Amino acid sequence: MSKQNENLLFHTFDDTLKPQIEELLSLGKSAGADLVEIFLEKSDNISLLAEQDDISNVSPSFGIGAGIRVFLGSKDGFVSTNDLSKAGLLFALSQALGMLGLKMGAHNKSDFAGLNILKDYGSEKCNWLDKSPDLNESTSKLLESTNLLANKNKDFQVRRASYSRNWQEVLVAATDGVFARDIRLHQTVGLNVIAIKEQNRATSARRYGSSGNPDDLRNWNIEDSATELNESAKKMLHAEYVEAGQMPVVLANKFGGVIFHEACGHLLETTQLERGTSPFHDKVNKQIAHKSVSAVDEGFSNHAFGSLSMDDEGMEPQNTLLIEDGILKKFLSDRAGSLRTGHPRTGSGRRQNFSFAAASRMRNTYIKQGNYSPENLISSVENGLYCKSMGGGSVGPTGQFNFSVEEGYLIKNGTLDKPVKGATLIGEAKEILPRISMCANDLDLAAGFCGSVSGSVNVTVGQPHIKVDSITVGGR
Repeated sequence: MSKQNENLLFHTFDDTLKPQIEELLSLGKSAGADLVEIFLEKSDNISLLAEQDDISNVSPSFGIGAGIRVFLGSKDGFVSTNDLSKAGLLFALSQALGMLGLKMGAHNKSDFAGLNILKDYGSEKCNWLDKSPDLNESTSKLLESTNLLANKNKDFQVRRASYSRNWQEVLVAATDGVFARDIRLHQTVGLNVIAIKEQNRATSARRYGSSGNPDDLRNWNIEDSATELNESAKKMLHAEYVEAGQMPVVLANKFGGVIFHEACGHLLETTQLERGTSPFHDKVNKQIAHKSVSAVDEGFSNHAFGSLSMDDEGMEPQNTLLIEDGILKKFLSDRAGSLRTGHPRTGSGRRQNFSFAAASRMRNTYIKQGNYSPENLISSVENGLYCKSMGGGSVGPTGQFNFSVEEGYLIKNGTLDKPVKGATLIGEAKEILPRISMCANDLDLAAGFCGSVSGSVNVTVGQPHIKVDSITVGGR
């Protein structure tokens, strides 16, 4: 059989592949591996960019391939390939085994009992790709948004809108019996404007995204998004620069949760425990945050950008309580993380595509809502800063962070005062978590992308309005 014809065997990911996959897994076990895992993937993605009144970039991409991972003791070897012929997969398996000093054909006794019955999470999702917007509809929607932004504000000298649609079919099989298939669909829209008038400049950006909803772009309320960006940019255009200092801060909901995600969430992944960089490695059942703080990571929220039916190791997602009343309860763990740290798997094994080995990654991660109103938080501050919208930032390996405030306002005597720009929040997770003294009752989520050792994955960040009693604010 030719390589081309052999690849056709993988045209459809279903239980007809079971005998071929079992043969590969059995060979890996016979070579002396403790566990062998195969991740098959097909993808159909497209990204568009509109700048001003034109579509400036259209980038389609298609992929098919496999990632093969072999475990021996606490070590693992991983090889990826886009050659799905029998010879190609055997070669990839032999390379992965060789990383651990194992050799195919050793003919050790294998205890591999075969794969379980296929768990098919994708059977009702087969039409998602066909139902998604085509190129004409997508480009029309983006141009409609940039045109509307132009009509709302003549000071918008830069108007950008981006759209990406990522479709993925995966099949996971392993010698512990795991045999599961899923289809995923993620769509996201980003808007960015730069307003310039005389010597003044303001930038405003928003991102919207969902999973498992082919009609998401069609249902996008462009008018609301354009109005939100316009109002933000107008207020910031003539805002004065904030003065630096230590002060109380109220962070808005939705994307305000990016600080918790970046500065704390990553430290609760077993990936960080393996590296020895998490300051919380020995803090389970100990107080690491103010008693007002409870936080979760889950994969269930309907259409949330980080939701999934199964992780990239074939496990159903768990609702993981990370922090309860300020006490650390659990870490996020994948297969390798569990093996090396002893923390149980949480359905958090994720990867960008077949060319990455899975690692412990966040899904929908947020601080849970409390009993206060946002107005209660603001009124409790005599002199401080209200951060309505967050921008970019950076995070160090042990949780040191700095994040820019895109839209901010001074708080004077418990009420919002004039807008200010140029603010940067600077701190460290282990110091800031005990200072989150109030959480409001308006939890909301926002879509984003997260990069780590297993590539870029779609996630959700979120929180209600929160009050931080004291934080360093960089400014002028």
